[in-house]
Amino acid sequence: MKTGIASSADLDRASKPRSLRGGKFSNGRVLVVGGSDRFHGAPLLAASAAYTTLAALRTGAGYAVLCVPRGIVSTIRAISPDLIVVPLSGDIVGASDVKQLCAEASKADAIVIGPGLGRNTGSLRAAAALARYCIEHGKKLILDADALRIGLGSIKLDRNVLLTPNDHEFLAIGGKKLAAGGLKERIDATVAMAKRLHAVLLLKGHETVVSDGAMTKVIRARTAALATMGTGDVLSGIVAGFAARGNEMFDAAVAGAYAHAAIGDRLYGLKGYHLLASDIVEQIPSVLKPFDRTTY
Repeated sequence: MKTGIASSADLDRASKPRSLRGGKFSNGRVLVVGGSDRFHGAPLLAASAAYTTLAALRTGAGYAVLCVPRGIVSTIRAISPDLIVVPLSGDIVGASDVKQLCAEASKADAIVIGPGLGRNTGSLRAAAALARYCIEHGKKLILDADALRIGLGSIKLDRNVLLTPNDHEFLAIGGKKLAAGGLKERIDATVAMAKRLHAVLLLKGHETVVSDGAMTKVIRARTAALATMGTGDVLSGIVAGFAARGNEMFDAAVAGAYAHAAIGDRLYGLKGYHLLASDIVEQIPSVLKPFDRTTY
């Protein structure tokens, strides 16, 4: 097994050049599925899905669609006019939406399921059905937040699938309780789960670990600035943007986590420990612009 520390070289490798003659559809399509209007805090759940989508666009995806329950569509559209929001049929993501979601996924290069989804049984079953469709059709798939609870053991995952747990979610999906500060333990646990599930795993933390079971990279943040709500949703969007532009999922996850940490460190210099998830979205260009290239 190869283990290393992520660097700007990983970000450079994942920053695919844009063709001068290309259009938005040639730069990758992203689909984000999440949100709920049934529970207290629906605006927050809406914001989670919105920031994921905006992060994918800021990272360089040419086109992104956000599918959410109909009751929070207006809330999300108020967050940004740059979002294409597709309403679903009810106040949660449910079984009646699976056909529509699969149709949207068929047009996407990378799909994120989970931001603001909630843990309603019907929502988790719908998310599982969509995940199976994506895997069967070879899509790049990111399972984040509540979508990690869809019953991963019953789904045949592959290296196109990325799981993005924090320590608590890692325990909930069958991992071990991790001691604070033990990097070797975190690496070993991440590798073991990636092998067991046959997927790519991104274990979030001050020292984020990404592994596909054969290769492992560690991403070190210099500050604790990213330890606030919504930052994980932005991370999933950044990774989706890289995945949609043709990167293998492992490479997209490493580049995304490295960029995310670099943005957090940059924002700490500007705002200390007082940043918001939206600040990260706005700072994405400052970290990625040096790697922009054009083909003629």
